[in-house]
Order: sequence, then structure tokens, then C-alpha cells
Amino acid sequence: MRIGDHLYFAPDITFSNVDITGTTLAQQMGDRIRGFYLEPAHVLIENGHAFASGVMLVVAIDALARLETGSQNVGERFRGWCNAHLPSCTASISERFYDTFRNGLVHEARIKDGGEFTLEADSTFQERGKILSCNPTHLLAEVALALAAYVKTLEAEPAELEAVRNRILKDFSYEFNN
Repeated sequence: MRIGDHLYFAPDITFSNVDITGTTLAQQMGDRIRGFYLEPAHVLIENGHAFASGVMLVVAIDALARLETGSQNVGERFRGWCNAHLPSCTASISERFYDTFRNGLVHEARIKDGGEFTLEADSTFQERGKILSCNPTHLLAEVALALAAYVKTLEAEPAELEAVRNRILKDFSYEFNN
């Protein structure tokens, strides 16, 4: 995000202020995901925008999966992240969530195969026949907990933080160098 002459890594953190050598990078990465994805998703949910909030959450999951794994295999990393970090997600749901929601939204600006975001479901994922529903309110709670746990892991494990630092420096090389 750009405001005036400043490009932001996270709300209130310019790229020039990212701690690329120290330990606060874990918190700054958490601030990025919360500030650019999770907090806007929360505002959208509060205003009844299930679809838009769901899109933000799918993109947040994509970003977290990339940061955590660094894998170039998008499907593998997205499904694996969901299986590992979303308590409500089974292997079959993560497969459908990836194909129907993530790929549909990213590539076609729609949810495929009758999938839907709804604020009315009682759980994160609900299967009704062939239709998969996702409640963004519950998904937000699960993603927020996963992010908090990941930040703690990065703060406690220097090797993990170094791997994320390298991914961030590679993925944002233009932003850091210009």
C-alpha cells in the first residue's frame, strides 16, 4: 500500500522500517496479515459482506501458506496449511476448499460448483449434499488463532524466522530495493 511517498509492508510499517535483520520481523509479518487481511475481513463480516470477507480470508490463507512453506506447489501448500492449521478442515474439505473457493476466486472471480460463503452456517465448513458452505466468521477465528501461533513459533525458532525472512526478502525484493 502506498501513501504519499511511502510504501507500506503493513499498516504503520513502511518497507524501510521492516526489521530485516532482527527478531521483530515475526511480529511485523503478523501485523501485515492482520492489518491488510484479517482486520478488513472482520469489518466486512460486521457489515454483512460474507463474500468479500471470505475472499480476504482465502487470500490470507494463501499468503500464510506461502510464508510458512515456501513451496512452489500452490495446491499442496494451500491444502496442507488448511489441514495443519484449521481445526474444522478435513482432507476432503481442504481439497474442495482449494478447488472450489481458492481457485475459483483467484482465477475466475467466483466460487465454483455451488460453493458459498454464508454468515448463517453454524460451523466453519458445512456440507449439504454437493454444496460446500464456508462461514467467514468462523474461518476468521481459526485463521487468527493460526497466525498468532505462527508468530509465536517464529519468535521461538530462529531457523524458522530465518526461512521466512529469506522468503520475504525474495518475494518483496523490488519493494526493498526501490
